[in-house]
Amino acid sequence: MTIINYYDEIKDFQRLTDCTEKVEIAVSRLENPVGITEEKVLMYQDYLFGNRLDTIMQFIDMNRLHIMPLLVKYRLIKKSNILKLTEYARENRKLDIMSYLMEVGNQFRTQPRQMDVVTKFVKGKSSLPVVEKSDYSRARAGDIIWLGRTPAPWKVLENKGGRLLLLSEYVLDCLPFEDFYDPFYFSMSFDRTRWPFSTIRRHINSDFYNSLLTEEKHRVESVYISADDRLTFEPREDAKQDFMFLLSKQEAEKYLRTEKDRLAPVTSFATRSMLYERFENYAYWWLRTPGEYTVEKMYVLNGRFTSRNSLVGGDHFNFLGVRPAFYYKY
Repeated sequence: MTIINYYDEIKDFQRLTDCTEKVEIAVSRLENPVGITEEKVLMYQDYLFGNRLDTIMQFIDMNRLHIMPLLVKYRLIKKSNILKLTEYARENRKLDIMSYLMEVGNQFRTQPRQMDVVTKFVKGKSSLPVVEKSDYSRARAGDIIWLGRTPAPWKVLENKGGRLLLLSEYVLDCLPFEDFYDPFYFSMSFDRTRWPFSTIRRHINSDFYNSLLTEEKHRVESVYISADDRLTFEPREDAKQDFMFLLSKQEAEKYLRTEKDRLAPVTSFATRSMLYERFENYAYWWLRTPGEYTVEKMYVLNGRFTSRNSLVGGDHFNFLGVRPAFYYKY
């Protein structure tokens, strides 16, 4: 079994430009330090402690109240900028965030030693963070958790019924939906442009599944996706068993409600392949839903849904980004 390193934690973090996604990845990693090294702790803390004010303001624009305590904890929000951030929240009518920042500002003035802030890690002098078992039952949509053979970030789309629906935070690879030159292409008589019979499904449930997960496999809940795109947890005659899968257009609309939510940073590994369009930090990524024509599939283009020019059959086909998803039982 060939193991593919789809995600390089240091390289792929450093190649991201300043953005809210980069802050969230850094914070979530320090909160989930499984398998972390001194080098990585320093990288994340150095980035967070020196982060620019305009990136923090983006969280206020997004009304992300629940991340504010973590921004305080990792010193993005501090005594020197609390007044400016409070005023910014007031001007933009983010009243809940404004109230929270006012409380934090009062704590900075009256109880600075009681503030919940981290101590700067010093190589050779500090101990690495203690790894505690994560309580995934408290995970909320939008949170990032770290799982895998080489821990990688997964975005929580839903927490329901004792299971998490997880989506790769990154576009991990760039592949055709159906590879005409794949040696298995002519071995089946089915329409290979449909999800159950596609080569991308086979790659995701072998290469991706085996390379990304190890001991987590026993917590992955299998699903069954039929040719008409329906997903169930119960076996069906017209569906095959999947451990990992691509989102459908309906699922992406439900869980990723804005165009910004659908943007995904891309790993260095994914850029080795030829893409349908050149990109810098974000990639277009496949959905499993059929497009307008038989030879097309839906995909996400700059946060929007389209199937335009997405050739998936015959000897002409396009390479687009891959973001695997799976259900994780806790």
